[in-house]
Amino acid sequence: MRLVKHLSLIALILALTACCPGEQVDERGWPRQLVLGLVPALEAEALVDNLDPLTDHLEEALGMPVRSFVPQDYTGLVEALGSGRADIGMLPPFAAMLGQQRYDIESILVSTRRGETGYRPQWFTHDTSVCDTEIRYEERLCEARVTGRENVIRRFGYCQGSLERMRGESVAFVDPNSTSGFLFPAVQLRELGIDHQRDLNSLFVGGHDAAALAVYSEDTRFGVSYDDVRNMICGQYPDIGERVIVFENAPMIPNDGVQIRPGLPADLRQAIIDAFLDLAESQAHLPDDEKVLWVLYEIDGFMETPEGVYEPVRAAYELMRN
Repeated sequence: MRLVKHLSLIALILALTACCPGEQVDERGWPRQLVLGLVPALEAEALVDNLDPLTDHLEEALGMPVRSFVPQDYTGLVEALGSGRADIGMLPPFAAMLGQQRYDIESILVSTRRGETGYRPQWFTHDTSVCDTEIRYEERLCEARVTGRENVIRRFGYCQGSLERMRGESVAFVDPNSTSGFLFPAVQLRELGIDHQRDLNSLFVGGHDAAALAVYSEDTRFGVSYDDVRNMICGQYPDIGERVIVFENAPMIPNDGVQIRPGLPADLRQAIIDAFLDLAESQAHLPDDEKVLWVLYEIDGFMETPEGVYEPVRAAYELMRN
């Protein structure tokens, strides 16, 4: 219901602003309000529950109302930014690359996690027979993303197994526009002679957590996500790290980040950059479960976007098209 209210509010605001062009900008030449969209890496309702601290920070830093929403899928946010129905987005790399190609959407920041500007997808299974080596369990803090929840140590399983075992089997992918939840893993499979349509029973489940849970509940034998999605849901499912076993990785991917639609004033563009940088820096001293950006996407910092950062994503996309 909360998600529906958010979307309804945005639709009303957009309708009102569309009728009065002369009222759309303030004395700075900036829009009178901004719309922020976040992709559903988590269950949409969980994202909505955590959006308010981010929008509150942006409102205060920019001195204008900011409304937020979570579209049904990655494409929905790309289209919203391209059509001007959203002003700011936080897109994964594949969607960011597509948005740049199709609509001149600009990536203004790349996220960092523990100082890294890239990450690797992970393949997992509930079937221990997939493992060619003994399962190794790593004990680490369960980063449950719930403020105030007691920190606990969980076990997370790893082994080595062959992707060839997936032929003819059910596989949970995230979204056709997910870089780590589909694009790079599909390229990896293609290089092994495995076609995700012909050789697998492929399902798109919509979220990284949903892919892990599809394997956890044994709805699919295999799944893929970013590394390590199990951290995100070990609070709700304490044994997920033991039942969902990572057996392979895909090549490194540049991180996600922050995008803006074309046409925003240059000084507003810089103000948005400053607002995100300030939020990350001002909360750097806090525990992870109190950091707004970590709770949303496990982001602990940003850097301004390097030239060509998403070129590997474009190359993978072109390969999959051919």
